[in-house]
Amino acid sequence: MAVRKKNSSLFRLVNNWLHLWLGLASGIIVFVICLMACLWVFNHEIIDLVIPKKERQYILASSQSLISPSQIAGIADSLYPNAAVQGVTYTRDHPVSFTIKEKDGKGKPGSQPAQVHLLHPYSGQYLGLQMEDNSEEAELRKKLNGFFAWTLSGHRFLWLPKAIGRPIVNYATLVFSITLITGLIWWYPKKWTKSTREKSFRIKWKAGWKRVNLDFHNVIGFYSFLLVLLLAVTGMYYGIEWFNRALYWSTNWGTSLPERTSVYSDSTKIDQLAHFPKAFDREIQTILTQYKDPHYLTITYPDTERKEGTISVYIRNDMDRQYNNRYYSFDQYTGAFLPNNITLFNKDFYELSAGDRFRRLNYDIHVGSIWGFPTKVLAFILTFIAGSLPITGFIIWYNRKWGKKKGQRLTAAKDSFSIDDVTAQNTATDPIIKKTPVRFRPKSMNS
Repeated sequence: MAVRKKNSSLFRLVNNWLHLWLGLASGIIVFVICLMACLWVFNHEIIDLVIPKKERQYILASSQSLISPSQIAGIADSLYPNAAVQGVTYTRDHPVSFTIKEKDGKGKPGSQPAQVHLLHPYSGQYLGLQMEDNSEEAELRKKLNGFFAWTLSGHRFLWLPKAIGRPIVNYATLVFSITLITGLIWWYPKKWTKSTREKSFRIKWKAGWKRVNLDFHNVIGFYSFLLVLLLAVTGMYYGIEWFNRALYWSTNWGTSLPERTSVYSDSTKIDQLAHFPKAFDREIQTILTQYKDPHYLTITYPDTERKEGTISVYIRNDMDRQYNNRYYSFDQYTGAFLPNNITLFNKDFYELSAGDRFRRLNYDIHVGSIWGFPTKVLAFILTFIAGSLPITGFIIWYNRKWGKKKGQRLTAAKDSFSIDDVTAQNTATDPIIKKTPVRFRPKSMNS
């Protein structure tokens, strides 16, 4: 530990020591995490900018009702009697797509890849098989998606196996959060004066680079403290179980996080299967009435051999945000809604408590999509600042530990060289001038 300075309390010495060494320990990991986040945050915008949108089969919205799941199942059965419908997707202003898989000789889904077919969303007209896009634009999109998947893997796992990389990333983020707090304490002056106010709140741009680096670390770190800490907290939510539970407890007034429980279809009611199509159609119609214009709605049916499997319905209301999405489970025999707490999206956002709303907003806050593009820009800036803090902090530490000594050695060597060199040059080149010695005679006593 550093030598105790005059008027420095033990608390500040310990705080500063923790800030230094915790920052050095986690710095490189935090830098990589933030760099990858900066590269990933605008992935959708970059892809849309680089790849021009191709004309697709857009279908204008109509006052007519969308074809029901039972109608889609009937069309699929008439076209492919030896196939089972695995999923249905309603997409805004696009054809309805359904996925089928050929059955084997025993009536079970075969091993062949599933096929995606298209229907008109209002008339039910069959529009053909969705073909794979092999164009140059599709290949470029694939490469870009691969690159952004690589950056996301680095951000979340440091390109390590999930079981190894995820704890490293999350606990490095926890250490970084502690250094933010210790840094704020270190930043706070012992006494507020005009000089300390200027050093604490302003960057002295006209000073040398070392002073600018110090001011950037202190001043920008102070201004961004709360928002950078918020990004760190929302990131740790995903990977540290005890932190997740503590955060839920603290934002729900002492209520513990409930355990997730699965729901199952009641296989004893298989005799009610004949009533399933109408009952399930009504449920879907109710959902589409509540969410009138979702970006897409996906229905996923369980495999026929899973007797207790449920039907899953997922609604994505906005592609830029996730907080207002919904997830439902239904009985595959009766079509009845099955309340569950499998995911965060089992209720409408506005039915949740304040703590649960924060959990639903967590992802959108973390990636900056909460209010669209402006908050994405803000998230990019904050992440850049967070990634720069370990670098500027390391430079400050290096300059204080070795920078001054190195400068002093260079200055001493330079001064020594200059004096010796000048002396040698004068000795070698100046002509020797012999001066007549001056003799001082004592004055006469008589004078």
